[in-house]
Amino acid sequence: MPRPVPPASVEVTTVGCVAAEDLRARIAQVYASHGAERSGLVCRISETAAEASTAVQLQIVRPSGEVGLDRSYTFGATDCASAPQLLALSVDRWLSEFPSWREPASPPRPPDRWTELTLVAALQSMWLPLGLDGQVGVLGDHGPRANRFGASLLVRGSIPQSAGSGRFQLTTALLGASYRLDRGSWVARIEARIGPMLVSGIGYADNASDWLPWWEGAAFVGKPMSWGAIGVEVAASGLRHHAVTRDGLVKEDIPLLRIGVGGMFGIR
Repeated sequence: MPRPVPPASVEVTTVGCVAAEDLRARIAQVYASHGAERSGLVCRISETAAEASTAVQLQIVRPSGEVGLDRSYTFGATDCASAPQLLALSVDRWLSEFPSWREPASPPRPPDRWTELTLVAALQSMWLPLGLDGQVGVLGDHGPRANRFGASLLVRGSIPQSAGSGRFQLTTALLGASYRLDRGSWVARIEARIGPMLVSGIGYADNASDWLPWWEGAAFVGKPMSWGAIGVEVAASGLRHHAVTRDGLVKEDIPLLRIGVGGMFGIR
């Protein structure tokens, strides 16, 4: 949601020549006569004392810092009484010559192409058999803001699962190709991932480990937040790997379905 535009204002820094209250009132009247009260313009008047004179700088800027009017005046002692009228007249003529400044500045146009680096994470329940694991990684994507292709790099680790007299633990590194859709009130991402999985035995008389190939498809649907998005992630594979003890007496399935809470956290 765009930020509201502040009302037009007057900032006066005086050393005694220009009557500040009179000047503020006159410029406020100028704003009103041009319908610029909600323009967000800031009129800045500052004085600098010099010998037998006063230097006055008049500026009008937008909230973005864009300067529209920048003029300098030198007033003698006899000019101070009429200075508010002269400065207000300068603002009035400038707004007449540049009427587009009466309205709030248009918001910047979003870029046609969008590149983003995102930290992604998920805590998931593993099914068939039941378990729990977590993952963290980075996602980079590029394209139109609403539809972007990208690539991801993830590392996933599971809580050890029982297998006979010991347990086995899964650690997976995944490289993915993604497609992301932003639709304002929700964001979705689909990915194809591939990489190696390390299956490690824990608590056996002779612990062993083995590398297995792994691939999966994943989908994330969530609600955008100011810092990224939070939602549900589902990942599934068609592989039927097993964790098998050295003696071959115990064989446990490696879970092929994951579902849980995922998050996206914008980095750049």
